[in-house]
This record gives sequence, structure tokens and C-alpha cells, in this order.
Amino acid sequence: MKISNNLKTLLDRYFENYSVSKISGGATDADLYKIKTSKDEAYILKKQLSSLENDYLNYKWLEGKVPVPEIVFYEKLEECELLCMSELQGKTLEDYFDKQGERENVIKYANSLKRLHSLKIDNCALAQSLDARLSKAKYNLENGLINIAELQPENQNYNLDELFAKLLSIKPSSHELVFTHGDYCFDNIIYDNDNLSGFIDLGNGGVADKYQDIALAIRSIKDDFNSELVNLFYEEYGLIEVNKDKLEFYTLLDEFF
Repeated sequence: MKISNNLKTLLDRYFENYSVSKISGGATDADLYKIKTSKDEAYILKKQLSSLENDYLNYKWLEGKVPVPEIVFYEKLEECELLCMSELQGKTLEDYFDKQGERENVIKYANSLKRLHSLKIDNCALAQSLDARLSKAKYNLENGLINIAELQPENQNYNLDELFAKLLSIKPSSHELVFTHGDYCFDNIIYDNDNLSGFIDLGNGGVADKYQDIALAIRSIKDDFNSELVNLFYEEYGLIEVNKDKLEFYTLLDEFF
């Protein structure tokens, strides 16, 4: 495919004898490209109007701790930002839905999160402030950036102002801090058969309450499978006492993003 001269100049710095093709996926303001070299090496280039700095910082912090793509370059341009990384081998857990049993998918899903949350955090890890996330949620609300049609069924009978007021009323007062993924869904975890290849789309990741990830994981299991597998997830993750208040809060918080 044809690419801009600026992008070609940049890619020429890092690759020889390569081809570029656009692929599906990515955020609303993002484009994804696959770069393949004559040596059969494959890379993913993410081009985004909004900042990719958090993605970059999280990938670099996780490097050597858990499997993640290897960063080739991160560039800030006037009109966009670019992040190029190695392509992970395998497929997303979502792609395995038709190829393996529901229980096996949930077990892998839980164990991957347990591995991520078990990392020892330090001062170099990116912090995801809950107050900052609530401020962003309020901004999205006030600027009409929330798609009402995408709300969970139980929330569609409420207006957004009511939902936000409820969100603030159930804000947790304590935090169980771990390194979180930030958008822990089946399509952001890559497996090569039975082996974890890595975590992707970590722009919302960083040090936060573990229920940020657990809440989205439980919602995904209910949406894609059934509620009976939720207990299996808890068992594999090792969660003995479930904080239902935090589950409700972080599930509702995600409605504003």
C-alpha cells in the first residue's frame, strides 16, 4: 500500500526490504499497520491522534517481567503519534472461542491476570490515579463522548447524569494496588496455543486497584460465556473474598470510556 513520504522516511531508518499493509482493529482515532520484512519478520505500527506515551511507558516497564511486544520506536509527530512494536505469535483469546472450551479460555484468562497482578511494583511504574480517571469520565460525560447504545443493558434505563452521580456515591475509599492492564478483555491477551505470548493495548494500564481489571474480566465472561464460569475465574485467580462494591464501581466507571 502507498504510505506518506514522512512515514516512509521514518520506516526506512529501521527496516530494509519491507512491505506495509493496513489491518483492522485499534481505537477510534487509531490506525494499525503490519510491517513485514524480507526476512519474514513482522511488526505492528500503531498510528494515533491521541497520545501513545502511556502505551510506550507500560510496554517498557513490563519488558522482561511478562511477555509483551518489543518496542522498535516511539515517535511524536505534529499530527499524530507512532508506536512500532514486534508482532506477537499466536491469536487473541477471543479468537480461540471456537477452537477450545469455555472453561479452558476462562482458566487462561484468570491465570494471565494473576501473573500480571503478581508483579512487584516500583516507583518507575506508571500510576493511574482514580481521581484523574474520574475527571476524564466527567469530561467524556460533559462533552457528549459516551455512546448510550453501548451501555450495559442494566444501565440503559438511566440517564448519564444519574449514572455518574451513582458512580461518585459508591467510590471506594481503599485501594489494593497492583500493576493493572486497564482494559482487560479477551481480545487484549495473546496466546500461542497453550503459551501466553503477551499483553497488548496497555494505554490505560499502570498501578491501580486490582478490581479495575477484575471487574472488566467478570463483565467479559458474563457477556461472552455465562455467569457460571465467574466462580471458576475467581478460583483460578485466587480471589477468596470478592468485593462486590468494587466490582460494581469499576464496571460502572468503564461505561464512561
